[in-house]
Amino acid sequence: MSAMEPIEFCPKCRLRAGGANFCPACGTNLAAVSAALADPGRTRRLDQSRSAGSTLGVFNTKTVSNETGLRGGHSAVAVFGTVTIDLTADQLPPGETRINVYTIFGNADILVFNDVGIRVTGATTFGNLKVRGEKIGNGFFNADEYRSPNYEQSERRLHIDVVTIFGELKIRR
Repeated sequence: MSAMEPIEFCPKCRLRAGGANFCPACGTNLAAVSAALADPGRTRRLDQSRSAGSTLGVFNTKTVSNETGLRGGHSAVAVFGTVTIDLTADQLPPGETRINVYTIFGNADILVFNDVGIRVTGATTFGNLKVRGEKIGNGFFNADEYRSPNYEQSERRLHIDVVTIFGELKIRR
């Protein structure tokens, strides 16, 4: 894919996007996906002074960190690869931080402090979702929501919108 070539199909819902900046069905930021595909890629740090950002692990491993701060809305995509999101370099900001994770025959590993409330929404198909060692769902198809017991009371909350197809998402410390 050449630099900033428009995305033909949405990686989240697979609808034909026809070069739009946002998916007309689910609202996924396709311009961010296009930018990630155009970048030959190194480890990226999430920075509040930049756009929300995206990380793409296709047949490789990518790692991002909140060392310089996390901007909500970050998207991570793992296709036959692995993406690690390390949110333990610095505290998340108070309130809810939302990120998007998509795995297709790939894995995503999210490291987060134990005092952070976790909320997971989205769908898994033939995939695994583990939150702090607890397997969520049956591994075949799940389209529901998980909230950690401390989610509502936590000062810092992480909301992960996930689509996993033949992949795995682990959230741990």
